Amino acid sequence: MDVRDIQSGGPQRLDPLQREALSGARGVEKRGASEAAPEQATPEDRVDLSEAARTAAQQAEATPDLEFARQALRSVPSISPERVAAILRHLQSGYYQQPAVLKEIAERIVEQMLADSLPPQQQ
Repeated sequence: MDVRDIQSGGPQRLDPLQREALSGARGVEKRGASEAAPEQATPEDRVDLSEAARTAAQQAEATPDLEFARQALRSVPSISPERVAAILRHLQSGYYQQPAVLKEIAERIVEQMLADSLPPQQQ
């Protein structure tokens, strides 16, 4: 997150712990300043989040499976647009409806299912 500190004017990248520590330090400074001059208002940083951002943050906190889904998505190999186009051409041409191709697809699916369901073999 790019945070611009209004008081110092410089951009900073802060993680939540840094923000907490920084707000605690500013609170001490503000208390000291308010004791010396209680009438003076101190400028404060402010962030406004859209309703969509608040909803997304709530959903992310409420959904522990979200991180699992992200990790699963990262583990899926990417596929090139050329490969996708070739697959679509095969689908449209009826290539995958040929008996020999269907048999090959079925065999690969069964092999993969068996490989996924069997425990790893120790050598």
